[in-house]
Amino acid sequence: MVGFVLVLMLSYALAISKTMHMRKEFHALEREQQQYNNLSQQLLLLHKKEVYLDSTLQSLNLDNTSIENNLLRVVNQEAERNHLKVINFDPPHVHEMAGTQSKTFNFVLRGTFIDILKAVHSIEMQSSFGEVVHLNLVKQKNYRTGQDFLEATVFVQKLE
Repeated sequence: MVGFVLVLMLSYALAISKTMHMRKEFHALEREQQQYNNLSQQLLLLHKKEVYLDSTLQSLNLDNTSIENNLLRVVNQEAERNHLKVINFDPPHVHEMAGTQSKTFNFVLRGTFIDILKAVHSIEMQSSFGEVVHLNLVKQKNYRTGQDFLEATVFVQKLE
């Protein structure tokens, strides 16, 4: 009986434990080989994703990374297209609450009512700068020339 137990222990030490170790190593190498084989597919998917994201950024008309610069550029384009004047463009007001950061951009446009509405609608719809949360229209008079004009204070808010 003691001999049988001794033979079992000796066979485990010499054969079975090495076999189990080699089996674990074999499965690890198989997983590594499978990951290596999937690497080309993952690289292809990443390339396709990069092309898609680049085309999305291009369609949003964003050339650099500063949201403020992009918004200013788009506001100027819309002002030129709709015969408006950009009177003021303030730096963004940043507010953080419960882990959510909001940036509120404030700018003032001067022109006709319809042109201001066209520009504000275009800024809100065609770009990714956020939503217009406030639009204040004020009719003012230039006493030198006697002409009335309309100024719109626009707040665009982006949540991040």
